[in-house]
Amino acid sequence: MLRARFGHEDFLPGQAAVVAALLEGRDALAVMPTGAGKSLLYQLPAAMGAAPVVVVSPLISLMRDQLRGLARSGVAAVALHSGQSEEEHGAARAAIASGRAKLVYLAPERLAGDGAIELLRAAGVALLAVDEAHCVSHWGHEFRPDYARLGEIAARLGAPVLAVTATAGPRTRADIIASLFTRAPEVFVASFARPNLRLSFRPRGDAEGRLSRFLRRRPGESGVVYVRSRREADETAARLRRLGFDALAYHAGLDAQTRAAHQDAFFARPGVVMAATIAFGMGVDKKDVRFVVHADPPDSIEAYYQEIGRAGRDGRTADALALFDPRELAGRFGFAPPADDPVALGETERRRAMARLCLTPACRFQTLLAAFGEESGRCGRCDNCRGGLLALPRRAGLVALGWRVALLARFSSADAERLDAPEETPSPAVAPGLSIAPTEERLSVAEERLYRRLLHLRLDIARRRRLSPRAVASDMMLRRLAITRPSMIGDFPPGEIVDAPAFLCEIEAYDE
Repeated sequence: MLRARFGHEDFLPGQAAVVAALLEGRDALAVMPTGAGKSLLYQLPAAMGAAPVVVVSPLISLMRDQLRGLARSGVAAVALHSGQSEEEHGAARAAIASGRAKLVYLAPERLAGDGAIELLRAAGVALLAVDEAHCVSHWGHEFRPDYARLGEIAARLGAPVLAVTATAGPRTRADIIASLFTRAPEVFVASFARPNLRLSFRPRGDAEGRLSRFLRRRPGESGVVYVRSRREADETAARLRRLGFDALAYHAGLDAQTRAAHQDAFFARPGVVMAATIAFGMGVDKKDVRFVVHADPPDSIEAYYQEIGRAGRDGRTADALALFDPRELAGRFGFAPPADDPVALGETERRRAMARLCLTPACRFQTLLAAFGEESGRCGRCDNCRGGLLALPRRAGLVALGWRVALLARFSSADAERLDAPEETPSPAVAPGLSIAPTEERLSVAEERLYRRLLHLRLDIARRRRLSPRAVASDMMLRRLAITRPSMIGDFPPGEIVDAPAFLCEIEAYDE
């Protein structure tokens, strides 16, 4: 079937064992890098008669790509998504109800509806496959909150479960297993090594100059510059164009037509630099991306690995450069989350692991692979490995920088404790429609994530202005902001937020 339907002479490493487990009705978690053939893991069982297979996929573009490939293979597949006409949607449901569809693709939001679950239960689902399964974990499900419901949905469907992802360290794998599976799955983990990637890290300093010099050494090559906010994406693209580069912006704030035009240009024109937020990621399968730059380090090694994995998919050498601010790294170590909050503890440890990767004088790839639970030798390609003895002064500089960050973190922690000490403050006035009375209302996953971002932002503002965090905004106010998300300055209670326009502008930087 592999040869006849899919045109492959043999399995890629790791595929056969996963397919065998699924054909025997066992649950499985497969962690395999980009290009390792994860989609075949659920497509082949469907072609062999273990059908229908329900595939949870995060993007319509990914669904369409797989449907085109399956049509060429002669495997009947349909999708249910918001981009369909009523006629297309009805035809897909009829194919599912009649048993003609061997694979059914849905987004998690679509699958969460009772109508879809009942339709699929009636069809007798043979396998539930969850793509991009890291979104099930604590660090990922705020991106798509309905991923957090997939464990409950899997139990209702009563079918074996396959979770696949290219990005999951030991902690994230544990999150996925706890959230998604009702029985212990077989876990298959392929190597995370990417021999064609060269990793480099630099203190930000003159960030524009560093980025310009980096790009000028790569004329005519395409790549991505990741930034934290929509505003930074627009500003970075504009600055690069002024410097003579073919640069475009990509973020969720652009209209669909502009996003599509910029993505098409990135695929069609050589030498395009895309200044983008994380909105530019999944579904972007351009084989000859030669570099990925992070203007700021991501919040986790998993996110970093996933984003640099978009470079060098053709197997040729590609570069990954990350710029970092030592003060920001110190904040990752100086911030202490509540000891009784496992979600916050896990998130903080992931942020610190990324900071350690920025500061290590050891082999970067060896350190990165260790975070995924994989042992390896020195890569010989990263900035700490290249240059032999000539690299010693720079590595010694990283040791010194690490001590500096540790000292900054200690002072940062002490300042946070002092600034957040209890104090007598008058009760603020309350504006109509935005109550700040104590509430036991539970936050959703997305609201909890936003609330924690607001706490970080409040502490940063307090440090810069030498204020108590409560003088910037109360805890209860931040909870209400996370729930109601007011967009007008007039929605804020008078006196409750210092300099509301500036606070709104800073919140906006966290929009992704």
